[in-house]
Amino acid sequence: MSELTLTVFTHPACSGCPEAVREAWELAEERPELELRTVTLAEADGLAEARRQRVTVIPAFVLARGDLEIGRWQGLAGVAELEIALADVGSAWPTGVTENAAT
Repeated sequence: MSELTLTVFTHPACSGCPEAVREAWELAEERPELELRTVTLAEADGLAEARRQRVTVIPAFVLARGDLEIGRWQGLAGVAELEIALADVGSAWPTGVTENAAT
């Protein structure tokens, strides 16, 4: 199986971001195939990456297999949706981008 990368976009002024990062770390600890990255929009490089990936709401979660984005969730409600998606990742996964916005 290809390695999955979960990127969490955050900002220090975001009140929900610490919880989102904590939840993402817990998910990554439970799943050895999941690599976790955090990107802060407080830094120029992080802001540039968020723009490239069209992140408009934080916290935001982007799940990718290699260079292919396979899911995107926004807001704290995205954590529950992400858990469901990760549970299904062993099955046939759609090849397109799935976007679920919950704020």
